[in-house]
Amino acid sequence: MTATSVASQRWVDAVTATSAARTAGAAALGLLAGLALGACGVALGPDQPWQPIDQSGTSDMSAEVVAPGTLQTTPVPPAAALRVVTYNTEYGEDPEGLAAAILAAPELAHAGLFLLQEEESYPGEGESRARRLAGRLGLGYLYIPARHKADGTHGLALMSALPIDNVQKMDLPLADNGVQRIAVSADVHTGDRTLHVIDVHLETRLNPRDRVAQLHPAMIDAADSVLVAGDFNTNWISWAGSVPVLANDRDQAPIIDSYMASLAFDAPSAHSGATEHAYGLEFKLDSFYTRQLDVVFGGVVHTGPSDHWPMYLDVNL
Repeated sequence: MTATSVASQRWVDAVTATSAARTAGAAALGLLAGLALGACGVALGPDQPWQPIDQSGTSDMSAEVVAPGTLQTTPVPPAAALRVVTYNTEYGEDPEGLAAAILAAPELAHAGLFLLQEEESYPGEGESRARRLAGRLGLGYLYIPARHKADGTHGLALMSALPIDNVQKMDLPLADNGVQRIAVSADVHTGDRTLHVIDVHLETRLNPRDRVAQLHPAMIDAADSVLVAGDFNTNWISWAGSVPVLANDRDQAPIIDSYMASLAFDAPSAHSGATEHAYGLEFKLDSFYTRQLDVVFGGVVHTGPSDHWPMYLDVNL
């Protein structure tokens, strides 16, 4: 184990004690919040390794891979920076609406790389929703299923104007109160430079300790220079198993930021504000993390039919 790995594991152990102590001290929640971080937390399955994606086409869990240029309608001009967007498309059930919102937003319309969460594919729709969205954006794409859902699949997608290879998938530790979540890693080629990226989608009903534990396997051996983005589901809720316990001091986003800092990641979107809106509430669920990259954070764009808002930054090449 490297020195960074040891430091990170010590952080994982320390944050459990710190979070439990702070929560147990909250008079309004007392025992319930303590239980949510302690013995009543979820059970997580074992860590899994990175694996090449299945491109065989022989299974409904096979990945879809369409190279840039196949669906592309207009060339993307060379630029000094690559604009990257992370966006939970809330199942991607309205690709046309998503594309219209993206193309109407100046901050998003010419982005070269999209890291998407909650895309789905159903045989009765003819084409996957990822393919329909990529076609309207004029981008190549990867759709990587995480699990079956009804008669289709649910997973992550990358859409790019640039070549992508070395794609791998990790089944994240399975929470006993949730569903299979994954991370996807890939190399994006920008001329003579390669940008390594990881797209992540974490379980909703996790306390800080378990959220870090689910994320940890995908981060601990990540490349020295890397961009990580996705839906980390860093809500303000403590959980006793599957039972929500509202807590006013339980914002999980800074806790994940701190964990990532222990692995020498910067958190350029730390002060982005809310990225999700539902039932009259707003949360910061989505984030960017970068290591050994020159980036400029853009912001959150309040557009689109999803319950999440897209967020973007520029990677200087």
